[in-house]
Amino acid sequence: MRAKSIKGSATAEIQSALVESIADEFKPTLAIVFISISQDRAAVCEILRKQGIDILGATTSGEFIYGYQSQGEIVILLLELPREYYRILFCDTHNRSLPDAAQEIAAASRAAFKNPAFILCSTCISTEGILYDGTKLIHSGKLHDSRPEFHGTTVSWGALKENSAI
Repeated sequence: MRAKSIKGSATAEIQSALVESIADEFKPTLAIVFISISQDRAAVCEILRKQGIDILGATTSGEFIYGYQSQGEIVILLLELPREYYRILFCDTHNRSLPDAAQEIAAASRAAFKNPAFILCSTCISTEGILYDGTKLIHSGKLHDSRPEFHGTTVSWGALKENSAI
């Protein structure tokens, strides 16, 4: 596996950085994207898709790379990773609890990989305004005792092949 990070304050900068990063035969298959809501997410996705790169990402309130933190920018970790080592799965959580969605995704991941690892992208806040405890979710399968419904958000999990990690 090889990896490179790129950043930019506009889609044109991302396009240039991507072209520069693949000039040396680097062929990324997966992009982990953290992007400000002020950026053109569709345009960034299109730039990556044109290169055949799968995308896992989230909007952020601050982007970080190489010890640098910004506001309103785009940062991308590009990974040259065999596609059989990961899956990107989505689960609509409208009118269902996050733990129920997590169990569904976990079952699909266990069917594909012996020891799956997960990356979760979510707002982590219930419709009642309760902040979910991600550590508790991962270790116990429960967010908190009352398990409020988590509406209108998509949860995406990327599972990696046995003994792999990002």
